[in-house]
Amino acid sequence: MRGCIVRKIATFGLAAAATLGALATTTAPAAAATVRNQTVTPATTEAWNTVTGDAYRCVITADYGWRWEGYCNVYSGRLRTITYCADGSHSTGLWIGARPEAWAVWGNCPGSRWTRVVFQWHS
Repeated sequence: MRGCIVRKIATFGLAAAATLGALATTTAPAAAATVRNQTVTPATTEAWNTVTGDAYRCVITADYGWRWEGYCNVYSGRLRTITYCADGSHSTGLWIGARPEAWAVWGNCPGSRWTRVVFQWHS
């Protein structure tokens, strides 16, 4: 009886390994899209709060120190924001896609100040 159980476990293990091996060969990652970055940092000039690219335009409308708010018009592709904080942490927004209306965007640094925002876009 013990030998039968051992053989079943070994057979199951081989079948599982073969299945995982087949999955690994058939689910190769697609070619990565080129991601373009634009960085915004708080400044005293008026132009710091607007970021434009061929397929998007984003404006930071409020700076509360620990939080920024704004909007982005995405004309094609997808865009997200990454907010970096003075304490070394960061937060990454969800990818947003093209649509006629502007998207509300923001970033938070609870207990810290935001130091820069990276706008990432890819087609």
